[in-house]
Amino acid sequence: MALAKYRAAVVLVVAVSVSWSVNGSIWAEETEKEVQLDDGNSAPMFDPWGAPVQRWPDLLSSQLGEDKTYYYWTREDRKSLLRSGTNQRPLNIWVGGDSLAGGAALGFRELVRLESRWLYTEDVRKSTGIVSDWYFDWEAYLDDEVANGPYEVIVISIGGNDWQGFRGGPTEKGSPDWVEKYRSRVTRILQILDRPGRLVIWVGMPHFRIPFMVPLPDAVNPITEEVFGDGERSSWIDAAAIVSPDGFWTKSIMDDDGKEIEVRTQDGTHYQSNGARLIAGAVVAAIEERTR
Repeated sequence: MALAKYRAAVVLVVAVSVSWSVNGSIWAEETEKEVQLDDGNSAPMFDPWGAPVQRWPDLLSSQLGEDKTYYYWTREDRKSLLRSGTNQRPLNIWVGGDSLAGGAALGFRELVRLESRWLYTEDVRKSTGIVSDWYFDWEAYLDDEVANGPYEVIVISIGGNDWQGFRGGPTEKGSPDWVEKYRSRVTRILQILDRPGRLVIWVGMPHFRIPFMVPLPDAVNPITEEVFGDGERSSWIDAAAIVSPDGFWTKSIMDDDGKEIEVRTQDGTHYQSNGARLIAGAVVAAIEERTR
């Protein structure tokens, strides 16, 4: 059965490649070979198994890629979603969102100083959110500026400014209608960013000290976890469990060695550098889970 599926996949690739060659598609010289068509004419065909170092076009130049199966075959182990980053060919990562995304951003900023296997882009927009698209429209921005970029991993954290009503309704925070509209916008973000061969990671909200923000993570985290958690090409990071393991805001936690470390700033919202490192560590772990 597996052999039959393999042969069927090869036949499909051949059929698609021949079709594109007839319409004038031109592939890289090292991945071309001549095949005889039924009418006796020859045409170039891309062979994904013929060039071990470049079995499939990259995300920007590929005309293929609607089926995730193709991209499983591009990896060296033919199983994992992401290739392993190396010093010679680092993994291309985009990190962005509202000011809370600065936690993961700070962690990666420090990480790239120590390791060359990451190619890192930071894009943090303060005071933005899912709800306030009138102030900054994340859906439009991601669609226009990020989605078609060369990023193999996208790490996004938005939500710290979202405990408010939607302009034009629903206005009651946390109501069923509010939750449904919030879910639809988060789902749309994943749809915009999702690409075969790419991992999209959403970092959830931590707990907060400011009274009016206290209900926020319990309202939005279940939504973002539902949309991004353990997807075929998505992951969700439980930031609250990392920096506030007791279920409420705390400035300091115990590390693995039993030493007290500060993880949150005095403003009751943002991450200290130690907290940023812990969040970045969880993101790296999620990436590595998809490269095995």
